Amino acid sequence: MIERPVTVTPAQRRVVDEVLAWGAQRPLPPDGLAERLLARMTAAMGEWIALRTERGPAAPRPLLVTKTRLSRLVCDGLQREPEPYVHAWANVRGTMVHAAIESDVDGARSEPAVAVVERAWHRLATDRPGDPASIGAWLNARDAGERATLIDESVALLTGFREVWPELRDAPLRVRTEQRLVVMLAGRAVRLQGVPDLIVESHVEDGRARRLLIDLKTGMPRGQRDRDELRFYALLATLAGGAPPFRWATLYVTEGRLEHEDLSEAVLMTAAQRVADAVQQAVRLETVAAEAEGEQLAGGAWCAGCRRRARCPVAAAG
Repeated sequence: MIERPVTVTPAQRRVVDEVLAWGAQRPLPPDGLAERLLARMTAAMGEWIALRTERGPAAPRPLLVTKTRLSRLVCDGLQREPEPYVHAWANVRGTMVHAAIESDVDGARSEPAVAVVERAWHRLATDRPGDPASIGAWLNARDAGERATLIDESVALLTGFREVWPELRDAPLRVRTEQRLVVMLAGRAVRLQGVPDLIVESHVEDGRARRLLIDLKTGMPRGQRDRDELRFYALLATLAGGAPPFRWATLYVTEGRLEHEDLSEAVLMTAAQRVADAVQQAVRLETVAAEAEGEQLAGGAWCAGCRRRARCPVAAAG
């Protein structure tokens, strides 16, 4: 019997029992799963290859499909002209907490949470500080009071994570942090790429699905969008590693709550279809003029992140 991980809080015990599913038999992946997932994307990949062949030297660059591109599927205008990313309090705090959790998982749990967060601050603050667009520049522009508040908020979130997530360094598991998953398709003309926060792997190799993917969220839950992001990571893990995860879960750090889904071919097929939709959208945007007839526009909450919102005929009010 493999020794159970040590837990010190009720929340950690629930994670071991309900999320890690300690002691439960892992499922066998369906035969031919990866091939069927690839087949779901074949027609879209063919359209992208045909476009590149037709354009010859003027062909578009290889297409990068990430969770960000997938989140902009809702509207061609948003895909064309999103608001540029800028550092703000919430996303910088999220980046700091992710960096602190990465250190925590990699062996820093015995240190005070404030020391782990301070080290994360220093690492990020020295990242290209001379670049005005960098997180380092943003952090170095904070005054002492702002710095203290950001540290305090991040410490509280790391402490909350420690309440929920068990120490797994002595367990017979391998925990990978921020591991980039890459899948090249269509003769390397399409690159699927994503970075799940945590991948928990077993040392046992018996053909069963034994990986667990964890995505960490420090902001407000976003429902279906959070599920779609994690399903995309599960698709990448399936195609890149040859075997699917047995489960994927989102840990909402601010709430100490986990939501998970178990291995399901139907769910992975929906993720593969979203990739196909993104490729077909890219083909469409390459073949219609900007803001011309042929674009597929839709108004919604996402309009707030689009530079067209002031002039778009379907933009949501607000």
